[in-house]
Amino acid sequence: MSAADIERAARAKELTGHPLLAESFALLRDHYISGIRGCEAKDDLGRYRYTVALNAVDTVERHLKMMVETGALDAAQARELDTPRRWVPRF
Repeated sequence: MSAADIERAARAKELTGHPLLAESFALLRDHYISGIRGCEAKDDLGRYRYTVALNAVDTVERHLKMMVETGALDAAQARELDTPRRWVPRF
């Protein structure tokens, strides 16, 4: 690993540990949770969409931290990201 790679990894770790990034993820979570709570009783699709968005925030944060720590996603994580997702549930 070159000196540039080591410096880049240190910078990435510094950025992902920055309080503003953590605050941003927390604000997104709070927004989506408020959206879930604010849905009408019959708004299953709205609640579902907010739940998907909430899960996406957790996934992005987890993958970002893993990328910084390990330098790459493993094969299973890469397949998970490439798997198409349905946004509307089938009933």
